[in-house]
Amino acid sequence: MSTTQFPTTKSVALKPLGLGYSFFPPPEQNSHKLAPRLWPGVSSESESQLANLLRINNEKHNIFINDIGFHNHLTHHLFAAYAMGCSPEPVRQILSAAFKLHEGYQKPPSQSPGEITEKNWTEHLGNRDYYNAYMHFYASQIDAHGPGNTLEKYVFSKEGNLTPEGKEGPQMLHRFMSGLLHPMIHTGHWAEFGVPVMLAEGLAMAATTFLGSPQLFPPDFFDYDIQHSGSVQSTLDPLNDPRSISPSTYTGVHSLDILHRMLQDPTLAAGKACQADSDRFRDTMSSSGDKIREYAKMWRVDSDREVPEKLEEVAWLVTLLYGLGGWRKGKPFRSDFFLLHLVTSSIFMSSFITHLSFPSQSALLRAQVSVILGWWVSQGRPSIPIEDYYSLDFDPSSLVPKALQVLPDKSAVGIGKGDGMTNLQSNMWLAIIESCLNHPQEHLLKNQ
Repeated sequence: MSTTQFPTTKSVALKPLGLGYSFFPPPEQNSHKLAPRLWPGVSSESESQLANLLRINNEKHNIFINDIGFHNHLTHHLFAAYAMGCSPEPVRQILSAAFKLHEGYQKPPSQSPGEITEKNWTEHLGNRDYYNAYMHFYASQIDAHGPGNTLEKYVFSKEGNLTPEGKEGPQMLHRFMSGLLHPMIHTGHWAEFGVPVMLAEGLAMAATTFLGSPQLFPPDFFDYDIQHSGSVQSTLDPLNDPRSISPSTYTGVHSLDILHRMLQDPTLAAGKACQADSDRFRDTMSSSGDKIREYAKMWRVDSDREVPEKLEEVAWLVTLLYGLGGWRKGKPFRSDFFLLHLVTSSIFMSSFITHLSFPSQSALLRAQVSVILGWWVSQGRPSIPIEDYYSLDFDPSSLVPKALQVLPDKSAVGIGKGDGMTNLQSNMWLAIIESCLNHPQEHLLKNQ
């Protein structure tokens, strides 16, 4: 059997391409009050099937699906379907079908040209050929120091981002938020579901991702004056009861006020920051990144007691930018693929918070808002027609797919007038979730 020859002065033992079984435990729901809840239908069978398919994916597929660097979304589809409550009977059919849907276009894994260690981990950043070596390196760090400490050290610490002189160094937080936020999204599945393979893969993806927005993460991003109580537990105490947070703790400028100011800035108008036929985000960063950074700096997270309010604010921000940014009165909704990722990434923010010390919580929130503003400008800075939207005479039951509508019995409570179909004031999300479970586009599931 032939072996790969590494360009080193001494032989290097080949590592298994995949990780060991300990990295594929059944998922566990994050029990913190701020973390998302699982939908009814999750079972031990679906947990076992998910863990098995994650292991097969890790063994047989690369994290990148092509030489351009597009990402493997297979595991994201599996987690989304699992969390949305694949019922016990069809669970194998849905999860297995989702796996088969994506496996045909995956790249096989490959050995890296050399090993990544604590001594050389900064030397091959941005090189996708070293993905497998980085994955095994981060797995060893998780085993040795625990997942939370590994994330803190290699993404949020000054050591993970700056040189000893305070200049631009590894820039791991920048990498974590690059690639249309995919390293953060991938790692977020660990934060929410506790499956460590997603952390090892996500950190390796970040390490091998090109830097996309250097203007948003200058060295002074990490020289931030914050007030915190000193321990992760004391940070989480107020998060467990968001009602204990006083509105008077809010600092900085509200993100919606920042949007208003940016909408009045003629230099950020559509066609000014970038051209429609260009690499929009890269061109926007080149022409307007410094200005966007100045706007982003207005949004602050100075105290651990304001974290819950800031989390909610980010959730509203991305919902408005994607939901109303693509909506115009009298026209079909336009789903912007790039702005959609602002939603699918922000879903994980509350789960991340439960694993991080406050300085890292602040850094993650501020980084997310910086990237949100950058992508919004690059997509034409769409306005948010809130008044038009709320002026509509809107029937929520119209969102229920016709195939899932039912004709209620005459004795049913709350039946409205109309063509005989139900007009009940019921939970429309139930029908939406049910219709999404079988949809082949994984981004639709991830966006729920």
